[in-house]
Amino acid sequence: MNDKQKKLISILIAMLCICTMSMTFIACSNSKSVSSSNQSNNSATSDSNVASELITLPEVTTQEPTTTAPDIEIDMMMIGDILAHEGVYKSGLMDDGTYNFDHLFKNILSDTAASDINVVNQEVILGGTELGLSAYPCFNSPYEIGDAEVKAGFNVVLGASNHPLDKWTDGLNNCMNFWSTKHPETMLLGLNKSQEEQDTIPIYEKNGFKVALLNYTYGCNGIPLPDSMPYCVNLLDTDKITADVTKAKELADMVVVFPHWGTEYSYEPDSNQVYWTNLFLNLGVDVVLGDHPHVIEPVETITREDGHQMVVFYSIGNFVCNQNEKPRVIGGMAKVSLVKKASDGSCYIKGYSFEPVIAHIVFGQGKITTYKLSEYTDSLANENWIKQQEGCSDFTISYCQQLCSMVLGEDYNPTTSKLSVTLNP
Repeated sequence: MNDKQKKLISILIAMLCICTMSMTFIACSNSKSVSSSNQSNNSATSDSNVASELITLPEVTTQEPTTTAPDIEIDMMMIGDILAHEGVYKSGLMDDGTYNFDHLFKNILSDTAASDINVVNQEVILGGTELGLSAYPCFNSPYEIGDAEVKAGFNVVLGASNHPLDKWTDGLNNCMNFWSTKHPETMLLGLNKSQEEQDTIPIYEKNGFKVALLNYTYGCNGIPLPDSMPYCVNLLDTDKITADVTKAKELADMVVVFPHWGTEYSYEPDSNQVYWTNLFLNLGVDVVLGDHPHVIEPVETITREDGHQMVVFYSIGNFVCNQNEKPRVIGGMAKVSLVKKASDGSCYIKGYSFEPVIAHIVFGQGKITTYKLSEYTDSLANENWIKQQEGCSDFTISYCQQLCSMVLGEDYNPTTSKLSVTLNP
């Protein structure tokens, strides 16, 4: 084969390759076009089907979820007597001559913060320094004790004790004026400026749940009520209590009574306490929180024949003092949970507890205070002035636990230093 023939064959092969490539490109283009067309058709069909499905979906109705209103719970806490002996009121004297008693309550602030109703038994009159401060037997204390109580979270103060007339009407009026002008938001029970005040039922309310709070005393250490103010102190009187509780049950959902009663330094309720307890139960009182004996007494639940339950704390004991007998430095903190059901408005006591506290007596500025027994130690007990007193050398944690177990009975747990009862979980 000559050169011309070879050249011709090469040209023909090249032309054949070009034709083949062109045909392949056209075929691919046609394939893509068909695929695109098919996809468009499929998309259109899919959209048509979706539209058809949307049209044929059944109608859905939206229904608001039903909610049940929660039950309303009121937590109540009470401490015992603020027995302001000389060592107590002198502990609040500051270097500049003013008074401050925040130290008395510094170890229970978490408890008051967790409670709705915080009750303190004032025990002695707050007549102010202008009348002269004094201790036993006729007490008069600085107003600043009241300031510290409010700062600590107490919103209910019990005034009906055996000491409101220790400084006659001057001390009584000073005390009532202090509370009404300096802390009008605080409920002062048991002391009254007028007959109208005495006839008014004090009520604490939370979200429509109303609890009536009533305070009475057995007397004023033999001092008669002044003729000009026969209404000034609420006394334990059958007719008065019957009328008050009857009215309270009409105005409130539950009734709590704070009686100043009993025999001093007795660990058991006396016959008078038993009488008033039966009256309270028959009238339908729900909770009784007592004071005056300066020592702790038992706690019990009493059930009426018709099923009505009443919880009775016979004596909370002292919160702060400098009495010289070791049982008198052991007091308590009572707690009660009250519930109002949202479903039918019925009310009940959910449960209650009692935690012993120890008055820690160390003299000096800001030193006297009170601890929970669960937080007290033998080291602290050794510092306590009470241990230096005659017959008190055995003041130890063990002694305190034995006394609490003896008085409070089987419901008291020395391991937790607490009596705790659940009535209606």
